[in-house]
Amino acid sequence: MKDGKTPRNQEGQPPTTRGDDTAERLEEKADAQRGEANRARTEEKARAARGDGKGRDRSDGKGRAVRFGG
Repeated sequence: MKDGKTPRNQEGQPPTTRGDDTAERLEEKADAQRGEANRARTEEKARAARGDGKGRDRSDGKGRAVRFGG
């Protein structure tokens, strides 16, 4: 990096260091997404980042459960 600063994401957060942190951010992103295909891709990334095959159900408040971790 030219300026020596830690890169930030769109929300200004520093990079994650653990897979669980990455999965949590991806889950939050999926909750905010409206398109089904985008949500599905983001959920798949969260499952891959978690890597343990253990998911959890999260209700999105719209009468539909969003499952992570298969």
